[in-house]
Amino acid sequence: MVIELSEERTIRHREKKMAVAVLYEAKVKDDEIIRILQKFCNIDNEEAVNILQNEKIIEAPCRKLTQFLLLEKGFNADDADIFIHKYVKRKLASNIELCKLPPEKLYNEIQKNIEQK
Repeated sequence: MVIELSEERTIRHREKKMAVAVLYEAKVKDDEIIRILQKFCNIDNEEAVNILQNEKIIEAPCRKLTQFLLLEKGFNADDADIFIHKYVKRKLASNIELCKLPPEKLYNEIQKNIEQK
């Protein structure tokens, strides 16, 4: 019973994140995305804002960078996924200015940080 509730909660959260990703990619304004989440996902303003911020700061830049890695850098899907999870997400979360960079510049910035270690 507890596992079912946890799984259900995880599925609902994933659906909310997917809805935000679609709306964000479609260039829907932030306040409209929040309004839609509140209305159709029955969540409060704080949760809606958090999901949207996560999309803008971490998820969307990671998707763009993944596409760049696959198409421009010759990464395979597994290597791109490992690179994103091992290096990129943490960097984006700790430095929100990085999310504004185009994929190539973001990649170069991450590479500089890796080489400095």
